[in-house]
Amino acid sequence: MYFSATIFALVGFKSPIFTSLCIAVTNFVFTLVAFHYIDRIGRRRILLLSIPVMILGLVLCALAFLFIHLPTQESHASTDIENKNLESSTAWPLVIVLSMVLYVASFAVGLGNVPWQQSELFPLSVRSLGSAIATSMNWGSNFVIGLTFLPMIEFVTPTGTFALYALVCVGAWMAVWKIYPETAGLGLEEVGSLLREGWGVEESLKRFRERRNREIGVEFTQTEWD
Repeated sequence: MYFSATIFALVGFKSPIFTSLCIAVTNFVFTLVAFHYIDRIGRRRILLLSIPVMILGLVLCALAFLFIHLPTQESHASTDIENKNLESSTAWPLVIVLSMVLYVASFAVGLGNVPWQQSELFPLSVRSLGSAIATSMNWGSNFVIGLTFLPMIEFVTPTGTFALYALVCVGAWMAVWKIYPETAGLGLEEVGSLLREGWGVEESLKRFRERRNREIGVEFTQTEWD
């Protein structure tokens, strides 16, 4: 999101800012998609479905960088050689663009959206404090990524950097699967009762399925009546 223009310039695009606009547009469009479907699909399920697509995008990006000859400080003078290298591998920069679009689309649907619903998890007595801490953690992690990305690109290589991010997403998926309850459609008291003993994952899924079955039954009855 922050460095897409830098990445696209690195792999040889002549108009990296224009190319990076596709990332911004993708983020905007799929955020709207998330707003429309998040209550129907459920917070937990939308994360479990979208994070693997994020991982796929990151893995594809890491693999594509293996086949791209990036310019180095020592080779800035040899622009003709760099241009030949980039021209001979024009398919791989396109793979990077597509993989980043894939990643951002799935991020906007899931992890770019669901964490901002975190106030649902806190009772009123600690909601302001809990939301403040959660938001601080979110932006703090954002700051760490923004601060370390370019040094990691230089010292760990782009392939190593994106592979590391993919591993982080694998850990995120496992955490969501194990401890994140489904809060879509639940009232404040219901959410509080879920978290009194353990994480309440199984109970939350049971309640979500019951609510969806009731909604489907109501829609079916209305359709028959119409």
